[in-house]
Amino acid sequence: MIPLHFYFTFHTGWTAINTLCLKSCKRNTGATKIVVFYEHAGEGYDWDEARALANIEWIQTTFSAIINGCPVKDQKLIHDVHRLQTLWERGGYYADLDFLFLRHFEGLCDNEAVIGTQNKAKKKLNCSIIGCAPGAAFIKAYMDAYNLWKPDPEFWTYASTVPWVLSQTMPVTVLAKRAFMPVAASSKTFWEGKPTCLKFSYAVKVWEPRLMTEVLQTDLRPYIEDVINDIPKGLVHIQQGILVTFD
Repeated sequence: MIPLHFYFTFHTGWTAINTLCLKSCKRNTGATKIVVFYEHAGEGYDWDEARALANIEWIQTTFSAIINGCPVKDQKLIHDVHRLQTLWERGGYYADLDFLFLRHFEGLCDNEAVIGTQNKAKKKLNCSIIGCAPGAAFIKAYMDAYNLWKPDPEFWTYASTVPWVLSQTMPVTVLAKRAFMPVAASSKTFWEGKPTCLKFSYAVKVWEPRLMTEVLQTDLRPYIEDVINDIPKGLVHIQQGILVTFD
């Protein structure tokens, strides 16, 4: 069973989208724990606002990884390995900091591991958000695949092709693209504000360093306003002229 724990890694340049990511995670996912790993503190208003959020654990750490007994120098690979090790040891969801979370994740908890589709035609899965139970076999196989790394461009050009291959034989639930990546960075219609169906999406990647002003021009605006204004959710609503009504 996947615990409702959410993990994130901060690199450099904290933005308003990162703060929005944490706020939406707190509000919409049902998270019982949120952890942000970072090596160096951010700065500015958005960083200070994020650090002031309640019930978020900030862990300062020195990121490092070893593959085949050799220290890894590539920073992206170091963070990829840290992500997998954290998931395997702790269980939960590990995501990039540029997601806007839209729905409760309780419906996914009964899986051993979950991952979304990025591009079915190109056989890529969305490794920017992964969930699993502690000690999940899929995550262990994923780590072992990194440990057996060979410079084969057909298999290793993108980390997202690795989980695709493993998902053919390992216990993992592969969700449709709409679950975590309903829109692409290149989706002109969405970013121009055209209507988009998001009712089946658990989260939407907004592809930082896209600006908040751009995101607010899309169908995500009402979701963002709910998060920013912290509008009450549930079956009870206050209406003009009526004290309390129940749907």
